[in-house]
Amino acid sequence: MVKRLLVKVKVFGAPSLALERKELTIELNDNATTEDLLQSLPVKDKDYLYIVREGIRLNSRSKIKDGDEILVVPPIAGG
Repeated sequence: MVKRLLVKVKVFGAPSLALERKELTIELNDNATTEDLLQSLPVKDKDYLYIVREGIRLNSRSKIKDGDEILVVPPIAGG
Protein backbone atom coordinates (compact mmCIF):
# COMPACT_ATOMS: atom_id res chain seq x y z
CA MET A 1 0.00 0.00 0.00
CA VAL A 2 1.32 3.42 -0.99
CA LYS A 3 1.42 6.03 1.76
CA ARG A 4 -0.19 9.33 0.82
CA LEU A 5 0.75 12.85 1.92
CA LEU A 6 -1.64 15.75 2.43
CA VAL A 7 -0.17 19.18 1.75
CA LYS A 8 -1.76 22.62 2.13
CA VAL A 9 -0.93 24.91 -0.79
CA LYS A 10 -1.53 28.66 -1.04
CA VAL A 11 -1.24 30.12 -4.54
CA PHE A 12 -0.43 33.82 -4.98
CA GLY A 13 -0.28 36.27 -7.87
CA ALA A 14 -1.44 35.71 -11.44
CA PRO A 15 -1.57 31.87 -11.19
CA SER A 16 -4.25 32.18 -8.50
CA LEU A 17 -6.59 34.17 -10.75
CA ALA A 18 -7.67 31.06 -12.70
CA LEU A 19 -8.49 29.09 -9.54
CA GLU A 20 -11.78 28.98 -7.65
CA ARG A 21 -9.84 28.95 -4.37
CA LYS A 22 -6.36 30.25 -3.59
CA GLU A 23 -5.86 27.62 -0.88
CA LEU A 24 -5.81 23.97 -1.89
CA THR A 25 -5.19 20.64 -0.22
CA ILE A 26 -3.16 18.37 -2.48
CA GLU A 27 -2.70 14.63 -2.00
CA LEU A 28 0.65 13.23 -3.13
CA ASN A 29 2.49 9.91 -2.98
CA ASP A 30 5.03 9.36 -0.23
CA ASN A 31 8.52 10.57 -1.29
CA ALA A 32 6.98 13.29 -3.45
CA THR A 33 9.17 16.21 -4.50
CA THR A 34 8.34 19.82 -5.22
CA GLU A 35 8.33 18.89 -8.92
CA ASP A 36 5.57 16.34 -8.23
CA LEU A 37 3.63 18.97 -6.31
CA LEU A 38 4.03 21.53 -9.08
CA GLN A 39 2.83 19.08 -11.73
CA SER A 40 -0.30 18.34 -9.68
CA LEU A 41 -1.34 22.02 -9.50
CA PRO A 42 -4.06 23.26 -11.89
CA VAL A 43 -2.10 26.35 -13.01
CA LYS A 44 -0.33 27.47 -16.20
CA ASP A 45 3.31 28.50 -16.66
CA LYS A 46 4.59 26.15 -13.96
CA ASP A 47 8.19 26.72 -15.07
CA TYR A 48 8.17 30.20 -13.58
CA LEU A 49 6.80 29.53 -10.10
CA TYR A 50 8.65 29.48 -6.80
CA ILE A 51 7.79 26.84 -4.21
CA VAL A 52 8.34 28.09 -0.64
CA ARG A 53 8.18 26.21 2.70
CA GLU A 54 8.80 27.98 6.02
CA GLY A 55 10.17 31.03 4.21
CA ILE A 56 12.73 29.05 2.19
CA ARG A 57 12.57 28.60 -1.59
CA LEU A 58 12.77 24.92 -2.48
CA ASN A 59 14.38 23.36 -5.53
CA SER A 60 12.63 20.83 -7.78
CA ARG A 61 14.17 17.85 -5.93
CA SER A 62 13.19 18.94 -2.40
CA LYS A 63 11.10 16.33 -0.57
CA ILE A 64 7.57 17.20 0.51
CA LYS A 65 6.44 16.12 3.97
CA ASP A 66 2.99 15.21 5.19
CA GLY A 67 1.29 18.29 6.63
CA ASP A 68 3.57 20.80 4.88
CA GLU A 69 2.19 24.26 4.20
CA ILE A 70 3.53 25.39 0.84
CA LEU A 71 3.37 28.79 -0.83
CA VAL A 72 3.38 28.99 -4.63
CA VAL A 73 4.45 32.42 -5.87
CA PRO A 74 5.45 33.86 -9.23
CA PRO A 75 8.71 35.78 -9.49
CA ILE A 76 8.32 39.51 -8.91
CA ALA A 77 9.94 42.07 -11.15
CA GLY A 78 10.16 45.75 -10.67
CA GLY A 79 12.45 48.62 -10.48
